[in-house]
Amino acid sequence: MLDPATIEFLHGGCALLVGTVDASGRPHAGRGHGLTVLADEPVRVRLLVDAEDTRTVENLDRGALVAVCTADVPTLRSLQLKGRVMSVEPPTPADLAKHRQYADDFTRDIHETDGEPIEILERWADRPVVACVIEIDDTFDQTPGPAAGRRLEDRA
Repeated sequence: MLDPATIEFLHGGCALLVGTVDASGRPHAGRGHGLTVLADEPVRVRLLVDAEDTRTVENLDRGALVAVCTADVPTLRSLQLKGRVMSVEPPTPADLAKHRQYADDFTRDIHETDGEPIEILERWADRPVVACVIEIDDTFDQTPGPAAGRRLEDRA
């Protein structure tokens, strides 16, 4: 179960790294381009991935294992979501709006933290995306520090 603050964090501009494996077990890391929590019991998310990252897209078969690592640029708050792919679908208008919001939030955070010009940061933002629905089996706090690696439900 995700609390409202965690859902808000995931809906923002946190960095999204997507870990997948191919049929032979070879790992691949790609980028996410927006995430929306669809349901809380069980947790289901709709993750947008780069449609031109063919290795990630090919690895997202129904039932495939996937890990999504998130990190807030200003605070380094980090979570890891592990689950299984339920479906991969073309983007909807809501997905495209989510992608734009995510790109704006993420590039703003990098600009404010590192000072990089927005014009340079926005170069990656106009990517074609596909949507992947994932049922989450486990969530972990990966924020640097003594609680890193602890399951969210085990936090005191």
